[in-house]
Formats: sequence, structure tokens, C-alpha cells
Amino acid sequence: MSQLPGAIPRDQGKQHRPSLPFMSVELIFGLLLCVTFVAGIYYYFALEAALTHRATTPVAHAAAITRHVQANLDIVINQRGMQQDWPAFLPNNLVLPANSLVTITLRDYDMGDTPLPKGSPFTAVQGIVGGVAYADGHAYSALVPEKIAHTFTMPQLNINVPLPGDTTTGKPYGTATLTFRTGAPGIYCFRCMDPCGTGSNGWQGPMLTKGYMLGFLTVQG
Repeated sequence: MSQLPGAIPRDQGKQHRPSLPFMSVELIFGLLLCVTFVAGIYYYFALEAALTHRATTPVAHAAAITRHVQANLDIVINQRGMQQDWPAFLPNNLVLPANSLVTITLRDYDMGDTPLPKGSPFTAVQGIVGGVAYADGHAYSALVPEKIAHTFTMPQLNINVPLPGDTTTGKPYGTATLTFRTGAPGIYCFRCMDPCGTGSNGWQGPMLTKGYMLGFLTVQG
């Protein structure tokens, strides 16, 4: 159909109105955007509050220390009924309660130095409360390799205490005290990691024999 000059088309000059379906989509999209924005703000502050609460609230340990117990342990030699010249832990089986603070007083009757190799990790006190043991009342955190008689070592619990080969008390034994924590019930090996045994390298005989420099700690619940 032809148009007269100067005539304005019927649709031109009128404001374009979007269709109802298009308006509905825009409305839904806007609502979703608002909900997402509000939810994001809510979860941000909720997470921040949770982290702040976690940082300021003490962590509850699964099993708290319930008691402090004392135990005695000796290193003996040339005992009746035992192999001569073989040192031995006595008693060779310790029984201690779980989740406890334990202080062991260890008397070493097999004095004398049996040097450890230089660079040995067994010259340092490890896994002990306070990081130190006490030899005849004197605190120490490590010994030089040339001045060690034995060690009290529990590999499963990362515990190691070197024992000096000399004493200044004039007694026929040296005394060491050490404190550590027991955890869950179980059976753990304790042994000496100083070559105090027989053979050319010192690692045979009592070092490999249960009842001598190889014993067990039973932690009971």
C-alpha cells in the first residue's frame, strides 16, 4: 500500500511497549539476582562469624589428661638368673593408664660411656614434657655422643632420652627423670638405641633379646 507524502506511519511516533512474556522474564531474572545477592551477603557474614567463633573458642581435646602417675625403671647388669654382662631394663614390662601424665624415675646401674655415632638423632631429648630430662637433678636437652651409656627410646611415641654414662653423686648408679603423656590404650615398645650390646658393633645380644634392652609399655584405658 502506498503512503501519501508527509504521512506518518501508524506505528511510528508511538512508544514501543514490550510484550508481556518478555516483561515476565525480566522480572524473574531480577528477583533471582536480588535473592542471589542477599544470600551471598548472608553466607559471607555467617562464615565470618563461624570462623571468629572457632578462633576464640578453645578446642576440646578428645581425651584430656586425667591423672599424674609415678613409675620406676632400672637398668641392671649381672643379675642372678640373667646372662652375665648383659644390661637389662627392670621391670621389662610397664603398665600405665591412658591419657595420663607419667613421670619415670630411671636408675642406671650399668654406668660407663658407649659412644653413639656423630650426628645420631638419639643424642637429643625428644617427646618429653618441657623438652628436658633431669640427670641427678640437672636439666639437659641433649648429650654429646661420647658421653652416653644408654637411651630410653619409644619410637611409636617419638620419645627418646639419652642417659649419661657418668654420675657426680658418688652412688653406683645414675638417676634420670623424665615426664611424658600417654594417649590411647595400646602396646608400645621401649628399648635402648645406644650400642651397649655384644658383637663387634654392639648391636647384638641384649639389644635384640626381649627381657633385656627391649621391653614393652602397656597403656590401659
